Amino acid sequence: MRPDLVIAALIVGGAPARADSTVSALVAVDSYIATTPGITTDNAADVAWSAHLEWKDAARQVVLDAVDRESLIGTTPRRELHELSYVDRSIDHLAFTVGRFRVPGGFWLIADGGEIAARWSSLELGVFGGSRSFTNARVETLLTASPAPLPLVGAALTTRGPIQAALSYAATSDRVEIYRGLGVSDNIKTPEQFVDAELLAPIGDHLYITGGATAGSRYLVSYATTPARIADNPQLDNIWFGSQAVYGLVDWRMGELRIDGTAAAMRTKLGQVADAAALAALDGSFVEATLRATWRRGRAWRVDARYRARVFGDHRYAQRAQVTAQWRRGMLDVQLGAGFDSDQGAGTLPGLANTRTLLYRASIGLKTARAELAIGAAAVAAIGDEVSTNPGDEVDDQRAPYTLEARSYGFARTFLTHGAWFGGFDFELDLHGAGARALIQIGWSR
Repeated sequence: MRPDLVIAALIVGGAPARADSTVSALVAVDSYIATTPGITTDNAADVAWSAHLEWKDAARQVVLDAVDRESLIGTTPRRELHELSYVDRSIDHLAFTVGRFRVPGGFWLIADGGEIAARWSSLELGVFGGSRSFTNARVETLLTASPAPLPLVGAALTTRGPIQAALSYAATSDRVEIYRGLGVSDNIKTPEQFVDAELLAPIGDHLYITGGATAGSRYLVSYATTPARIADNPQLDNIWFGSQAVYGLVDWRMGELRIDGTAAAMRTKLGQVADAAALAALDGSFVEATLRATWRRGRAWRVDARYRARVFGDHRYAQRAQVTAQWRRGMLDVQLGAGFDSDQGAGTLPGLANTRTLLYRASIGLKTARAELAIGAAAVAAIGDEVSTNPGDEVDDQRAPYTLEARSYGFARTFLTHGAWFGGFDFELDLHGAGARALIQIGWSR
């Protein structure tokens, strides 16, 4: 059905270069194969190299992060340079960054340019600018045969100390490709703005509070659906700060018990059409609350319970509850867990369905300071389980070849260390088909 193969090799980290500097590196290769196409994907077979290299001392830092994914069956390759930056802090109270680096703001917001930051004892103010490296669709803007720069500017204010806080603003543009049909696409440039704020504050020795808020521009694509206007160009409606989110977390630790709770809310609309009967407006708005409790008794026992409730803007609601327990005696390690995932309230919403999924995980193994071995079975809920499927899809399970782990599967895992070397092998087999996945790791760390 869907065999997957992932091989990650050679992980090197933490190697000292000089007495006053450090070098760390991560180099890996992986390969993926899927023989059963999904709803939006064809057969897949590719191999990828990835690398993260970092050198730093008290005054300087160099970072390289890149991925090169090549197709083995002739589909489009993906070559991404995520970061190549140099940071200099040799001047008191100042830090300079040049190159390609990540900036605060929207998803996948990376800049080619520079940043200047003024630093005091507990306060840092930085301004940055340049060209946006990737669009929201992860399309390279500069390192291509046809560069198309997207200007980006912003500023960030950060405080450090007992109370840590950050506030940032970024203004840029995005390039949106809208498919028209018959092989024709429209390429539209639209402005974007992002504002982010976050706070971390300890209260006493056992209570921590974290909170934040973010707002970003959102654009809605509208297609004409009436027969007389079916050939009209799609419309792109930009909404300044049309997407907003707030969140908060409370973490309380007391002896063997730890309790944390989170609350979050997101307000956004993902898309719309003029004819509501043709397709329901896609609404991503929701409010969510999560409660988790963890109890430990030395090395022998650990019990973890969590519950999450989510209510969507279109009146759907979802719940997830799980309880897991781990027991260790000598080298023996036993883990058991069970729960459920429920998506309800779809009603007559087009393209959505009510679902209930049983969650479980059970394993038995051996664990020492240098070795770990475990075998077991598990079932988890898939992203997109609430999406309605055509007759027969429930049997063939062809939603996407990249969601093998989001089903019932058996697994085996082993991990070994020897001095500075370590290695591991993970294998999963789909219990309702022929899909399989393997992960091999070999590494060295000092």
